Amino acid sequence: MVKLKKRSKRIFELLKNYPNGITGEQMANQLGVSSRTIRSDIKFLQELLEQHNVNIIAVPNKGYSLKDTANLGQLEDELSREDNINFETSEERVNYIIVKLLENTFSGNSITQMELADELFVSISTLKAHLNDVKKIFSKYDLKIVQYKGKGMIIAGEEIKVRYCMSEIINKHNFELFYQKILPDANMAELDKIIRKILNQKKLQLADDAKENLCIHTAIAVQRSKYNKTVLYSASLAQKIGSTFEYDVAKDIVDEIYAQNGIDLSYAEIYYIAQCLLASKKIFDAGESTDKAHVKKLVDIILQEIHDKMAIDFTEDEYLRDGLTLHLNIALTRIEFHMIIRNELLDTIKNDYPLAFQMGVIAGKVVEEYDNIKINENEIGYIALHFGAAISRTGIKENRKVKNVVIVCSAGLGMSVLLKAKIEEHFHNRLNIMKIIPGYEVDGSIMDNTDFVFTTVPLKEIHSDKVIMINHMLKKEDITKIEQKVFQKDKMDKTEIEKFFSSENFYVNKSFTEKNECINFLTDQAIQKGLMTAKIKELIFEREEMASTSIGDLAAIPHPMYNENNNSFISVLILNKPIMWDDLPVQVVFLLNIGKNKASLWETMFLKLYNYIKLKSGINSMLKNKSYDVFLEEFIDMF
Repeated sequence: MVKLKKRSKRIFELLKNYPNGITGEQMANQLGVSSRTIRSDIKFLQELLEQHNVNIIAVPNKGYSLKDTANLGQLEDELSREDNINFETSEERVNYIIVKLLENTFSGNSITQMELADELFVSISTLKAHLNDVKKIFSKYDLKIVQYKGKGMIIAGEEIKVRYCMSEIINKHNFELFYQKILPDANMAELDKIIRKILNQKKLQLADDAKENLCIHTAIAVQRSKYNKTVLYSASLAQKIGSTFEYDVAKDIVDEIYAQNGIDLSYAEIYYIAQCLLASKKIFDAGESTDKAHVKKLVDIILQEIHDKMAIDFTEDEYLRDGLTLHLNIALTRIEFHMIIRNELLDTIKNDYPLAFQMGVIAGKVVEEYDNIKINENEIGYIALHFGAAISRTGIKENRKVKNVVIVCSAGLGMSVLLKAKIEEHFHNRLNIMKIIPGYEVDGSIMDNTDFVFTTVPLKEIHSDKVIMINHMLKKEDITKIEQKVFQKDKMDKTEIEKFFSSENFYVNKSFTEKNECINFLTDQAIQKGLMTAKIKELIFEREEMASTSIGDLAAIPHPMYNENNNSFISVLILNKPIMWDDLPVQVVFLLNIGKNKASLWETMFLKLYNYIKLKSGINSMLKNKSYDVFLEEFIDMF
């Protein structure tokens, strides 16, 4: 018997459960398809049921019902033995389509939209929506869904990209269905044992996730080679890979696979496994995958660029230099060989550490310009991690380098000790209190050898920005004053916030259809008002090209790569309908432009916007009210 379509099975179940009849409209409503589709499926089902002498009849006002059901039990037994996979969510259906199309790359088979719709038990319109999602996922690997000789759909793309896609799907979803369909014969435990053995012999230490990823790539190589699906390498690239330490490791892995399992892989698979090794995260760099002198020079340029563009000096941070050099040494090889790497922390880095990510973007731009290669946001995210660590070490985020402080207090020993304790309790290791002295001991020598003087009494003979007047009991306003003057943590009052969010830069009810229209509108308006130059507009598009500025919850925060003038403002755009901003829908756009003279506020403003959007559900309020005054009041409440 020909296998029933998934939807036809459901129709059969409905007919069985409604012996007195069920209308086509009722079935259509339950199955989420049209009445026309039901009529077509009934005709298909009838042809199959006739083989078992079971018929479907149509009775006016009652609908369809089964007739001649003597052999119904035998028919049900046969149907129950067939695979019957249920998909409850769109994500499960999208995953199934991905697996099905990748599975077909082994055999070269194609599949039609109707066949997929039947297997998933969805309408053609629903399937097309899922296919759009699948196409977006495949596009990340430069793979396309194409029609094959008019017979159905297949995946088109380079073999190496197909393999990367397979490994990524396995890593991302880790669902059994994929292993069963793509790697049915793979003994992952055995492969892992072989790889561990060779890595130990070669004294090559990989990070845990890198070792697991290598195991998956090796399993894919073994399985693909059975179907003569191999990666083609040019002579020059093969020669380059063949001269590396990683090639020797890959060759030993392939030899061990043959020794233990009798699987004789081609030289192409040795190059492939070596390529994966070259791009793996290592505990230390045992190979010579990239010109180290070139990478060190690149790091010098990156740190100088960050100094010039963001006025933050990392040029003496040797930990950062070493980390960036090791990372870029591997990353450049990965990019050169078009290896794709996952960054599961990407969204967290972009949204929670925007200053570090911005530095990563600038570093990525330097790499692109000097090495003429394209760097993606996953790589930028990993570079940003190194800057995030540097920020934490040096306290750049709030200029939290330890400051040496002298306390001047004339209220007696007990009060002086209490004041010192309160300051230390609040500021912890951000301040080093050198000593407590009376006012009369303050002279030029004291001023030259300390960063700041906190005094509870006026120092009439001393005129210096280092002197900060505070109260004996360290009140709230004293803490704020110290934050502002010592750590340059500017407190923004309502007036200053209003300067950022002018009502003239608050736009509502716009009907743009794509992100470039939004950015062009906001930047052109700013240029007309003298708030922005054409150069900064270019830098905003340049930043957007490096990595999307959509952050979820219908919001995007575009901003320039860096700022070259001192104008600070934030424009707001509320659209009538959401648009797709790369992979995410967006309906509210914040154009963030912080002047060079207020660079210390850049991350503060970004995080405040982010918290307003994410924690305060601010977008819902903005879409409901579309009011500058309401938005401003809600936003000010967060400070």
